[in-house]
Amino acid sequence: MSARSRILGWSLLLLAAAMATSTLATHVLLASRMNSRISSELTHEIGEFRALAARHAKHAADSQPDSVLGLLRARTRQAVLEQDTVLIGLVAGKIAVTSSNASADALDPSTGLLARWSAVTKPTGGNAQLGSGPARYLAVPVHTVGRPSRGVFVAAVLTGADQASIARVTQIQLEVGGISLLLGLALAWLAAGRVLRPIRDTTDLARRITDTDLSERIPVRGRNEISELATTFNRMLDRLEAALTTQRRFLADAGHELRTPITIVQGNLDTIAATGPDDEQTLAIAADELTRMARLVDELTLLAASERPDFLSPRPTDLELLTETLAAKARALDTRPWTLTTIARGHAVVDAHRITQAVMQLAANAATHTPPGTGVEIGSAIVAGAIEFTVADEGPGIPAAMRTRIFDRFTRLEARRTSGTGLGLSIVAAIAAAHGGSIALEERPGGGAVFRMIIPCQPAEPPGAPPRSRVKEAVT
Repeated sequence: MSARSRILGWSLLLLAAAMATSTLATHVLLASRMNSRISSELTHEIGEFRALAARHAKHAADSQPDSVLGLLRARTRQAVLEQDTVLIGLVAGKIAVTSSNASADALDPSTGLLARWSAVTKPTGGNAQLGSGPARYLAVPVHTVGRPSRGVFVAAVLTGADQASIARVTQIQLEVGGISLLLGLALAWLAAGRVLRPIRDTTDLARRITDTDLSERIPVRGRNEISELATTFNRMLDRLEAALTTQRRFLADAGHELRTPITIVQGNLDTIAATGPDDEQTLAIAADELTRMARLVDELTLLAASERPDFLSPRPTDLELLTETLAAKARALDTRPWTLTTIARGHAVVDAHRITQAVMQLAANAATHTPPGTGVEIGSAIVAGAIEFTVADEGPGIPAAMRTRIFDRFTRLEARRTSGTGLGLSIVAAIAAAHGGSIALEERPGGGAVFRMIIPCQPAEPPGAPPRSRVKEAVT
């Protein structure tokens, strides 16, 4: 997951947790307030009934046989009730009287509930399902001194309306919270994109940076951790650019300065006459080393030049003629069999001189590192929008451990030390990279190595002049 997606995920988790916590807290608070109000209402009604019972016991006549029923009727008729509060009087297990805002038929308690109410011997509370809906009740036994009759006084509060109201508030909270969550996620997505934009700029810049161009920098905005990252990255690029510039200048200056003394020494060696066999051998070794040093200077200078924008001179090139010319030049290296396998057709914009230089380096390597008489194949083809120039030999191949390092500068196989400088394949890789392509090494079935130089194919119309003459001019 990207950093932006992770930020969005955490935002979703935190916002959802906050919404759930808020909704649950509101639901619990409303339910607690409802329960507190109901408890207070029930306690008040029972308290009023007990006060009335006390007054009735003090003033009622002893000859009144239905004092329990009278007490229940007196309380239910005198009570001023809330809309959802009902009073019920039971005698002999049946509803004998109700408050004016309810009726026995409307309440319609179950037989089991009536039995539980009739059996109470002390104040008892609970929940019940009445015909009017769910309710909470508080029931107390009723009796009068000296009379065998007894009854039950029940105060009940219908909770259906309050529960529906709480459920509606919870639903509204969830709906509003869901909309707020979506809006918050959209804002979090935009905010994360804005915060992470310098990081994306850094990533894009890192992709665009090459070893030949370190001039771009990340715009720095504000003063925070992100801007500090951009500033640090820009300073790193400054140091890299300075180091690369110093390296290029050194290579260019060294190549230029070394050419003169090498030429002078070579000229003086040519004027020295050998007086014996040992002198001839010494002069031959010195001349050979000077030649190798001159080649090393030329290759270092070429590598330094490959990092300049003007290293290539691309122009429309006849690929068929270029391939045939490469095979002809390779055959001039030695007498082994050189085979032209595949030939790309058409015209493309490339630097024919540099491609010739790269392919000839691969051909020279094949001739140097394979036994005399073994064949080498050269070819070209257009594959998936790219031009592939291949050189395949029948030698012992390249060890797997060396294949990732073979294109590094000054890398040579220990078992095949030659008078080379170790820069040839680096030059090939530099020429391919300058074209926007790459160089690949594969193992050939049956033994040997296959080098593929792959460069993007930019098709071109044949130039007005005869193409073969132009290519011959370019590759010479």
